[in-house]
Amino acid sequence: MKTGTILASLLISLSLLSCVTSTKRDVTTSNETAGTSENALDPMNHVFVPDFIDTCTTNKREKIKLLIIGNSLSFHGIAPDIGWTHESGMAASKKEMDYAHLLFQKIKDSLPQHDVCMRISNFASFERNPITLNDNSINALHSFQADIIVFQLGENVDGANKDTMELFEKKYIELIQSFRGNGNPVIILTTPFFPSHVKNKTIKKVALSTKSYLVDLSHLTLINPENYAKNEVDYKGDKSIWKVEGIGIHPGDIGMENIANLIFIAIQPSMYFKSF
Repeated sequence: MKTGTILASLLISLSLLSCVTSTKRDVTTSNETAGTSENALDPMNHVFVPDFIDTCTTNKREKIKLLIIGNSLSFHGIAPDIGWTHESGMAASKKEMDYAHLLFQKIKDSLPQHDVCMRISNFASFERNPITLNDNSINALHSFQADIIVFQLGENVDGANKDTMELFEKKYIELIQSFRGNGNPVIILTTPFFPSHVKNKTIKKVALSTKSYLVDLSHLTLINPENYAKNEVDYKGDKSIWKVEGIGIHPGDIGMENIANLIFIAIQPSMYFKSF
């Protein structure tokens, strides 16, 4: 990589890092901020689904591969017991409206000369128990050979437990670094969607340590409560079937669109640096 490219990438990384919201109110202790407690997330991510892969056509030689490693915000299977009736990032009204597919479409529209393929993997079990990270769980993701990787993690980590946060930080760094020698992909981390000073601080350290881009999501609900699905006035889904409060504190269509836009802003410069 040329020196100018490295410097440009570093400057963008630093500018994105400076946007991280350092709110002192943590979702685990403030019902006013999140509208609920972190325990509301317990019913989420317990439905086993295989990694979701969007098909990509083969009529073009050049391919861009997007890998998203996240949790229920990225992809959640059908779970009738909690009132979740479709496969998408929770709580988008449909698959095409979740942030992953909106981001996927934005990249496709920006690179019409390429095919774009997307793979989504739910790593909520890693968040809840970081020690579960092992080579077998990520080998298939390495073989995907992604050009762009979005890590959307942190919501399910116990932010009140110092030991857990330290272990999460250590294992998160290991996870990211495991992809660094695999084609040098563009790597983006997000802060948790649910505002948490402790988690923001930890993920900022991870981004600095791994030389990754960082996109702040935690400010969205502080700016506009409609980023929560439960507060979205014109939400196109059926809120009445939700059986647990945890669904409603996920981003609805408005929140998903804002998340996709923020991540795409971070990706755009890299498209030029990597000569996609």
